[in-house]
Amino acid sequence: MKVHRAVTLVVMMLIAVGAIALLTAEGIANFGTHSLIALGVVVIAAAVSGAAFSWKRYTKRP
Repeated sequence: MKVHRAVTLVVMMLIAVGAIALLTAEGIANFGTHSLIALGVVVIAAAVSGAAFSWKRYTKRP
């Protein structure tokens, strides 16, 4: 069940990132290199923190 929740979370995050990329394709094309790097860092940090929060919340404590 835990793996199912983690997979669902990752799939939802990928769909959200894809939707943002599609909806703002023209804006992303006009971004500079530094802006794209910053956007990538923020997206990765959000994904890692969301996964860490879910993992900590849904795993059993000893």
